[in-house]
Amino acid sequence: MFTPTTSYRYTLQPYDGPRSRTTCPSCDKPRCFSRYLDSNTGEVLPPEFGRCDHVLSCGYHRNPYHGGADGQSYAQQVHHATKQGYPVGPHRAPSPSRPLTKPSPIVSIPEEVFTATLGHYEHNVLACVLCRHFGQGVADELLSRFRLGTSTHWPGACVFWLLDEQGRIRGGQVVLYDETGHTVKEPRRCTTWAHTALSLRCKSQGRPKPAWLADYEKHSRKSPCLFGLPQLVTTPAEQPVALVESAKTAMVATSYLPEFVWLATMGLNFLTPDRLEPLRGRRIVLFPDAGALAKWQAKAKELRRSGFDVRISDALEKLVTDEERRSGLDLADVLLRESLGYPPSWDE
Repeated sequence: MFTPTTSYRYTLQPYDGPRSRTTCPSCDKPRCFSRYLDSNTGEVLPPEFGRCDHVLSCGYHRNPYHGGADGQSYAQQVHHATKQGYPVGPHRAPSPSRPLTKPSPIVSIPEEVFTATLGHYEHNVLACVLCRHFGQGVADELLSRFRLGTSTHWPGACVFWLLDEQGRIRGGQVVLYDETGHTVKEPRRCTTWAHTALSLRCKSQGRPKPAWLADYEKHSRKSPCLFGLPQLVTTPAEQPVALVESAKTAMVATSYLPEFVWLATMGLNFLTPDRLEPLRGRRIVLFPDAGALAKWQAKAKELRRSGFDVRISDALEKLVTDEERRSGLDLADVLLRESLGYPPSWDE
Protein backbone atom coordinates (compact mmCIF):
# COMPACT_ATOMS: atom_id res chain seq x y z
CA MET A 1 0.00 0.00 0.00
CA PHE A 2 1.30 3.47 -0.91
CA THR A 3 1.94 5.78 2.06
CA PRO A 4 1.89 9.53 1.42
CA THR A 5 5.10 11.31 2.46
CA THR A 6 3.96 14.89 1.89
CA SER A 7 1.13 17.22 2.90
CA TYR A 8 0.54 18.06 -0.78
CA ARG A 9 -1.40 15.60 -2.89
CA TYR A 10 0.54 16.32 -6.09
CA THR A 11 4.34 16.45 -5.94
CA LEU A 12 7.21 16.07 -8.38
CA GLN A 13 8.59 12.56 -8.67
CA PRO A 14 11.83 12.30 -6.65
CA TYR A 15 15.00 11.47 -8.54
CA ASP A 16 15.76 7.75 -8.55
CA GLY A 17 18.20 7.40 -11.43
CA PRO A 18 17.78 8.22 -15.16
CA ARG A 19 14.75 5.94 -15.46
CA SER A 20 12.82 8.28 -13.16
CA ARG A 21 13.05 11.03 -15.79
CA THR A 22 11.21 11.08 -19.14
CA THR A 23 11.25 13.07 -22.39
CA CYS A 24 10.10 16.69 -22.08
CA PRO A 25 6.88 17.32 -24.08
CA SER A 26 8.11 20.81 -24.95
CA CYS A 27 11.81 20.51 -25.96
CA ASP A 28 11.73 16.72 -26.68
CA LYS A 29 14.99 16.14 -24.83
CA PRO A 30 15.19 12.73 -23.12
CA ARG A 31 15.65 11.98 -19.41
CA CYS A 32 15.11 15.58 -18.26
CA PHE A 33 11.41 15.69 -17.37
CA SER A 34 10.12 15.19 -13.82
CA ARG A 35 6.52 13.93 -13.74
CA TYR A 36 4.01 14.79 -11.03
CA LEU A 37 2.83 12.07 -8.65
CA ASP A 38 -0.47 11.66 -6.84
CA SER A 39 0.72 11.18 -3.26
CA ASN A 40 -2.62 9.59 -2.34
CA THR A 41 -2.18 6.72 -4.80
CA GLY A 42 1.44 6.76 -5.93
CA GLU A 43 0.38 7.02 -9.59
CA VAL A 44 1.90 9.48 -12.03
CA LEU A 45 -0.32 12.18 -13.52
CA PRO A 46 -0.94 12.54 -17.29
CA PRO A 47 2.32 13.11 -19.20
CA GLU A 48 1.85 16.86 -19.72
CA PHE A 49 2.17 17.49 -15.96
CA GLY A 50 5.77 17.96 -14.89
CA ARG A 51 8.85 20.17 -15.01
CA CYS A 52 11.78 20.24 -17.44
CA ASP A 53 15.26 20.30 -15.91
CA HIS A 54 16.44 22.68 -18.64
CA VAL A 55 15.15 25.79 -16.88
CA LEU A 56 16.79 28.40 -19.10
CA SER A 57 16.63 26.81 -22.55
CA CYS A 58 13.15 25.29 -22.18
CA GLY A 59 11.44 26.28 -18.94
CA TYR A 60 8.40 24.02 -19.39
CA HIS A 61 6.53 23.50 -16.12
CA ARG A 62 2.92 22.49 -15.86
CA ASN A 63 1.74 22.24 -12.27
CA PRO A 64 -1.51 20.37 -11.47
CA TYR A 65 -2.50 23.29 -9.24
CA HIS A 66 -2.28 25.78 -12.15
CA GLY A 67 -5.49 26.91 -13.80
CA GLY A 68 -6.22 25.48 -17.24
CA ALA A 69 -7.89 27.05 -20.25
CA ASP A 70 -11.23 27.19 -18.43
CA GLY A 71 -9.72 28.59 -15.23
CA GLN A 72 -9.79 25.29 -13.33
CA SER A 73 -6.68 23.37 -12.33
CA TYR A 74 -6.22 19.61 -12.67
CA ALA A 75 -6.53 19.35 -8.87
CA GLN A 76 -9.89 21.14 -8.93
CA GLN A 77 -11.09 18.97 -11.81
CA VAL A 78 -10.15 15.79 -9.94
CA HIS A 79 -11.98 17.05 -6.86
CA HIS A 80 -15.17 17.78 -8.83
CA ALA A 81 -14.94 14.56 -10.85
CA THR A 82 -14.58 12.49 -7.67
CA LYS A 83 -17.65 14.14 -6.14
CA GLN A 84 -19.65 13.42 -9.32
CA GLY A 85 -18.55 9.78 -9.50
CA TYR A 86 -16.35 9.96 -12.61
CA PRO A 87 -13.41 7.53 -12.70
CA VAL A 88 -10.08 9.31 -12.36
CA GLY A 89 -6.80 7.62 -13.24
CA PRO A 90 -3.30 8.52 -14.37
CA HIS A 91 -4.19 8.45 -18.09
CA ARG A 92 -7.76 9.72 -17.99
CA ALA A 93 -9.10 13.24 -18.13
CA PRO A 94 -10.88 14.00 -14.83
CA SER A 95 -14.20 14.63 -16.56
CA PRO A 96 -15.49 14.03 -20.08
CA SER A 97 -16.79 17.60 -20.11
CA ARG A 98 -13.45 19.09 -19.03
CA PRO A 99 -10.63 17.66 -21.15
CA LEU A 100 -7.14 18.75 -20.24
CA THR A 101 -5.44 20.85 -22.91
CA LYS A 102 -1.78 21.52 -23.56
CA PRO A 103 -0.89 25.03 -22.37
CA SER A 104 -0.33 27.79 -24.88
CA PRO A 105 3.31 28.39 -25.81
CA ILE A 106 5.09 31.10 -23.85
CA VAL A 107 5.66 34.14 -26.04
CA SER A 108 7.85 36.87 -24.56
CA ILE A 109 8.61 40.42 -25.63
CA PRO A 110 11.95 40.78 -27.48
CA GLU A 111 14.94 41.92 -25.44
CA GLU A 112 15.56 44.91 -27.71
CA VAL A 113 12.04 46.27 -27.11
CA PHE A 114 12.61 46.06 -23.36
CA THR A 115 16.13 47.53 -23.31
CA ALA A 116 15.12 50.47 -25.53
CA THR A 117 12.93 51.77 -22.69
CA LEU A 118 15.54 51.60 -19.93
CA GLY A 119 16.85 55.02 -18.99
CA HIS A 120 15.54 58.35 -20.35
CA TYR A 121 14.46 58.99 -16.76
CA GLU A 122 14.52 62.77 -17.11
CA HIS A 123 11.37 62.24 -19.25
CA ASN A 124 9.80 59.78 -16.80
CA VAL A 125 7.49 61.41 -14.24
CA LEU A 126 7.57 58.52 -11.75
CA ALA A 127 11.37 58.39 -11.90
CA CYS A 128 11.47 62.13 -11.15
CA VAL A 129 9.06 61.69 -8.23
CA LEU A 130 11.27 58.93 -6.77
CA CYS A 131 14.37 61.10 -7.20
CA ARG A 132 12.78 64.07 -5.43
CA HIS A 133 11.59 61.91 -2.57
CA PHE A 134 14.53 59.53 -2.04
CA GLY A 135 17.47 61.32 -3.60
CA GLN A 136 19.35 60.33 -6.75
CA GLY A 137 21.29 57.40 -5.28
CA VAL A 138 18.32 55.49 -3.83
CA ALA A 139 16.13 56.34 -6.83
CA ASP A 140 18.74 54.94 -9.22
CA GLU A 141 18.92 51.72 -7.20
CA LEU A 142 15.14 51.31 -7.30
CA LEU A 143 14.95 52.03 -11.04
CA SER A 144 17.63 49.43 -11.68
CA ARG A 145 16.26 46.82 -9.27
CA PHE A 146 12.77 46.93 -10.77
CA ARG A 147 13.84 47.53 -14.41
CA LEU A 148 11.54 50.51 -14.78
CA GLY A 149 11.07 51.60 -18.38
CA THR A 150 10.17 54.92 -20.00
CA SER A 151 7.37 55.06 -22.55
CA THR A 152 6.52 57.61 -25.25
CA HIS A 153 2.91 56.42 -25.43
CA TRP A 154 2.07 59.38 -23.20
CA PRO A 155 4.77 62.01 -22.53
CA GLY A 156 6.22 61.22 -19.10
CA ALA A 157 4.82 57.68 -18.84
CA CYS A 158 6.64 54.70 -17.35
CA VAL A 159 6.60 50.96 -18.07
CA PHE A 160 6.39 48.39 -15.29
CA TRP A 161 8.01 45.42 -17.03
CA LEU A 162 6.89 41.95 -15.93
CA LEU A 163 9.84 39.57 -15.98
CA ASP A 164 9.26 36.00 -14.83
CA GLU A 165 11.56 34.00 -12.56
CA GLN A 166 13.60 32.95 -15.62
CA GLY A 167 14.10 36.55 -16.78
CA ARG A 168 11.75 36.32 -19.76
CA ILE A 169 9.93 39.58 -20.57
CA ARG A 170 6.35 38.43 -20.27
CA GLY A 171 4.54 41.76 -20.38
CA GLY A 172 4.51 45.39 -19.34
CA GLN A 173 2.08 47.95 -17.99
CA VAL A 174 2.30 51.55 -19.19
CA VAL A 175 1.19 54.16 -16.63
CA LEU A 176 1.26 57.95 -16.58
CA TYR A 177 1.66 59.58 -13.17
CA ASP A 178 1.20 63.20 -12.19
CA GLU A 179 3.74 65.27 -10.24
CA THR A 180 2.33 63.99 -6.92
CA GLY A 181 2.93 60.37 -7.89
CA HIS A 182 -0.73 59.50 -8.54
CA THR A 183 -2.09 57.91 -11.71
CA VAL A 184 -3.49 60.46 -14.17
CA LYS A 185 -7.26 59.78 -14.41
CA GLU A 186 -8.57 62.82 -16.30
CA PRO A 187 -9.82 63.13 -18.98
CA ARG A 188 -9.34 59.34 -18.86
CA ARG A 189 -7.33 56.88 -16.82
CA CYS A 190 -3.85 56.70 -18.35
CA THR A 191 -2.98 53.01 -18.01
CA THR A 192 -2.55 50.46 -20.77
CA TRP A 193 -0.38 47.46 -21.68
CA ALA A 194 2.92 47.65 -23.51
CA HIS A 195 1.81 45.39 -26.37
CA THR A 196 -1.35 47.50 -26.82
CA ALA A 197 0.72 50.69 -27.00
CA LEU A 198 3.07 49.11 -29.55
CA SER A 199 0.14 47.90 -31.65
CA LEU A 200 -1.39 51.40 -31.68
CA ARG A 201 1.96 52.89 -32.70
CA CYS A 202 2.16 50.52 -35.67
CA LYS A 203 -1.37 51.48 -36.69
CA SER A 204 -0.72 55.23 -36.39
CA GLN A 205 2.44 54.90 -38.49
CA GLY A 206 0.68 52.80 -41.12
CA ARG A 207 3.02 49.84 -40.83
CA PRO A 208 2.27 46.16 -40.13
CA LYS A 209 2.80 44.65 -36.71
CA PRO A 210 6.02 42.68 -36.31
CA ALA A 211 5.51 38.92 -36.29
CA TRP A 212 6.35 38.59 -32.60
CA LEU A 213 3.68 41.15 -31.65
CA ALA A 214 0.96 39.39 -33.64
CA ASP A 215 1.99 36.10 -32.02
CA TYR A 216 2.11 37.72 -28.57
CA GLU A 217 -1.41 39.15 -28.89
CA LYS A 218 -2.68 35.73 -29.91
CA HIS A 219 -1.07 33.66 -27.13
CA SER A 220 -0.19 35.82 -24.13
CA ARG A 221 -2.09 37.09 -21.13
CA LYS A 222 -1.94 40.77 -20.26
CA SER A 223 -0.40 40.24 -16.83
CA PRO A 224 1.21 36.77 -16.75
CA CYS A 225 3.39 37.02 -13.63
CA LEU A 226 4.18 39.02 -10.52
CA PHE A 227 6.08 42.31 -10.78
CA GLY A 228 9.60 42.20 -9.32
CA LEU A 229 10.31 38.46 -9.61
CA PRO A 230 13.99 38.82 -10.71
CA GLN A 231 14.78 39.92 -7.14
CA LEU A 232 14.30 36.31 -5.99
CA VAL A 233 17.50 35.29 -7.79
CA THR A 234 19.69 37.40 -5.50
CA THR A 235 17.81 37.21 -2.20
CA PRO A 236 18.07 34.41 0.37
CA ALA A 237 15.21 31.91 0.50
CA GLU A 238 14.58 32.76 4.15
CA GLN A 239 13.89 36.44 3.41
CA PRO A 240 10.10 36.94 3.52
CA VAL A 241 8.18 38.25 0.53
CA ALA A 242 5.72 41.15 0.82
CA LEU A 243 2.92 41.32 -1.75
CA VAL A 244 1.05 44.50 -2.66
CA GLU A 245 -1.27 45.28 -5.55
CA SER A 246 0.55 48.21 -7.18
CA ALA A 247 3.99 48.10 -8.80
CA LYS A 248 4.68 51.65 -7.62
CA THR A 249 3.92 50.59 -4.05
CA ALA A 250 6.40 47.71 -4.28
CA MET A 251 9.11 50.16 -5.38
CA VAL A 252 8.36 52.74 -2.68
CA ALA A 253 8.05 50.19 0.14
CA THR A 254 11.42 48.60 -0.73
CA SER A 255 13.31 51.59 0.68
CA TYR A 256 11.22 51.82 3.85
CA LEU A 257 10.93 48.12 4.71
CA PRO A 258 13.97 46.40 3.17
CA GLU A 259 13.56 43.32 5.36
CA PHE A 260 11.01 42.13 2.78
CA VAL A 261 11.34 41.31 -0.92
CA TRP A 262 8.58 43.51 -2.35
CA LEU A 263 6.51 42.20 -5.27
CA ALA A 264 3.23 43.35 -6.82
CA THR A 265 0.27 41.34 -8.11
CA MET A 266 -0.81 44.08 -10.59
CA GLY A 267 -4.42 43.56 -9.52
CA LEU A 268 -6.47 41.79 -6.85
CA ASN A 269 -7.74 39.22 -9.36
CA PHE A 270 -4.14 38.12 -9.93
CA LEU A 271 -3.61 36.99 -6.32
CA THR A 272 -3.90 33.30 -7.23
CA PRO A 273 -1.98 30.08 -6.53
CA ASP A 274 -0.95 29.97 -10.19
CA ARG A 275 0.59 33.45 -10.04
CA LEU A 276 2.33 32.79 -6.71
CA GLU A 277 3.91 29.48 -7.71
CA PRO A 278 7.47 30.98 -7.81
CA LEU A 279 7.01 31.88 -4.13
CA ARG A 280 6.18 28.37 -2.94
CA GLY A 281 8.25 27.53 0.12
CA ARG A 282 8.81 31.18 1.07
CA ARG A 283 7.11 33.14 3.84
CA ILE A 284 4.61 35.58 2.30
CA VAL A 285 2.97 38.62 3.90
CA LEU A 286 0.08 40.32 2.11
CA PHE A 287 -0.36 44.11 2.39
CA PRO A 288 -3.81 44.93 0.97
CA ASP A 289 -4.94 48.42 0.02
CA ALA A 290 -7.24 50.18 2.48
CA GLY A 291 -10.76 48.78 2.27
CA ALA A 292 -9.65 45.53 0.62
CA LEU A 293 -8.71 43.59 3.78
CA ALA A 294 -11.71 41.22 3.70
CA LYS A 295 -11.14 40.34 0.03
CA TRP A 296 -7.45 39.65 0.62
CA GLN A 297 -8.26 37.54 3.68
CA ALA A 298 -10.47 35.34 1.50
CA LYS A 299 -7.65 35.09 -1.05
CA ALA A 300 -5.20 34.19 1.74
CA LYS A 301 -7.39 31.23 2.77
CA GLU A 302 -7.36 29.94 -0.80
CA LEU A 303 -3.58 30.26 -0.94
CA ARG A 304 -3.12 28.38 2.35
CA ARG A 305 -5.29 25.54 1.04
CA SER A 306 -2.88 25.35 -1.91
CA GLY A 307 0.09 24.98 0.44
CA PHE A 308 1.45 28.54 0.65
CA ASP A 309 2.83 30.04 3.87
CA VAL A 310 0.74 33.21 3.90
CA ARG A 311 -0.26 35.74 6.51
CA ILE A 312 -1.89 39.13 6.09
CA SER A 313 -1.07 42.55 7.55
CA ASP A 314 -3.88 44.78 8.77
CA ALA A 315 -1.51 47.65 9.68
CA LEU A 316 -2.82 49.94 6.93
CA GLU A 317 -6.42 49.51 8.05
CA LYS A 318 -5.46 50.84 11.48
CA LEU A 319 -3.85 53.97 10.05
CA VAL A 320 -6.46 55.27 7.59
CA THR A 321 -9.70 57.19 8.01
CA ASP A 322 -13.07 55.96 6.73
CA GLU A 323 -12.80 58.34 3.78
CA GLU A 324 -9.32 57.07 2.91
CA ARG A 325 -10.59 53.52 3.18
CA ARG A 326 -13.37 54.27 0.71
CA SER A 327 -10.85 55.82 -1.69
CA GLY A 328 -8.62 52.73 -1.56
CA LEU A 329 -5.49 54.39 -0.15
CA ASP A 330 -2.46 52.13 -0.49
CA LEU A 331 0.73 51.65 1.51
CA ALA A 332 2.79 53.90 -0.77
CA ASP A 333 0.38 56.80 -0.18
CA VAL A 334 0.88 56.50 3.59
CA LEU A 335 4.65 56.05 3.42
CA LEU A 336 5.10 59.06 1.15
CA ARG A 337 2.83 61.37 3.13
CA GLU A 338 4.34 60.43 6.51
CA SER A 339 7.91 60.95 5.36
CA LEU A 340 9.71 64.19 6.17
CA GLY A 341 12.10 63.71 3.28
CA TYR A 342 15.09 61.49 2.73
CA PRO A 343 18.00 61.51 5.21
CA PRO A 344 21.10 63.41 4.01
CA SER A 345 23.08 60.16 4.35
CA TRP A 346 21.17 58.80 1.30
CA ASP A 347 23.06 61.30 -0.85
CA GLU A 348 26.45 59.98 0.25
